[in-house]
Amino acid sequence: MLPDGFIMRIHACIKFFLGFILLLSANLSYAGNMLFADHPLAGKIWDMNSRSYIDEATLFSRISAANVLLLGETHDNPQHHDNQQKLLKARIGSGMRPALVMEQMDAESQSALDQALAGSDRDNVLKSVTGLIKFNDWQFYSPLLAIAIDNKLPVIAANIPRQRLQPAIWRGYAAYDAGELKRLAVEEVWSERRQNYLAAHMGGAHCGQIRDELRTGLARSQRLRDALMADSAVSSIGRGVVAIVGRDHARRDIGLPLYFAARAPSARIFSVGFVEVSPEAADPEAYEAESATGDAPYDVIWFTPRAGRTNPCANPGNPKEVRP
Repeated sequence: MLPDGFIMRIHACIKFFLGFILLLSANLSYAGNMLFADHPLAGKIWDMNSRSYIDEATLFSRISAANVLLLGETHDNPQHHDNQQKLLKARIGSGMRPALVMEQMDAESQSALDQALAGSDRDNVLKSVTGLIKFNDWQFYSPLLAIAIDNKLPVIAANIPRQRLQPAIWRGYAAYDAGELKRLAVEEVWSERRQNYLAAHMGGAHCGQIRDELRTGLARSQRLRDALMADSAVSSIGRGVVAIVGRDHARRDIGLPLYFAARAPSARIFSVGFVEVSPEAADPEAYEAESATGDAPYDVIWFTPRAGRTNPCANPGNPKEVRP
């Protein structure tokens, strides 16, 4: 049996790092201003397959053939949310009534979400549904949810509760039912190359201040999270899916597309990455290095100005001192 003090340190470490993940993914330090709006790439759409720019009308046409549309955002960037609204409206305008999949709502709130959506007063429905968003920047998602409500779209709460993911960090996949992992295609879609990339990526996301075993554990957690988020929506592919997720989750090389493709091989998947411009890079090809396999991480990149925010790595505490 483990000593009580050791267990308490494990719990403290888990709490710290999962909280820090939330800080990085939800960008709670949003400062409200947009940077580099005059960047030569801002507003442009780069087709990563044809390696050429396309306009919005062409993008709207391209997504019309997809029944799984992933819209990968930086959570605190208002331009990303404006663009998501355009794409959701385009899907509806083409005759589809897709399920709106929201990473920003906990899966365990689905029954409350369904109950709220069944209401008859539109304003009260929107207020109740928006109240289920777990991110501080909840107001960014209200217009998307209003579109869903006005068009009677189903909404799927897809965020996975942290307690379901914690065993993957410290105990690995042996903590889960092997049959369930196989059903979710957790291992089937993966490779050593992807694992090495994702572990390094998680280390960078935590300011390079975490140990190798924790990087590996967080990568396992991320993989399971993506598999479970895809699982929440795979039964809706027939009617169409539009997923509002963080940018990493939308990536073809490490994210939800892998699991959708494994679970529904005939699915027509299209991934849009909303990418903030960098003042050091004016060539769209400079942004293509972000790949675990050398393949394009998205079908298209839609470049936007950068949201002004404080750097979470400027003063994240000292993760190296938090040890299980």
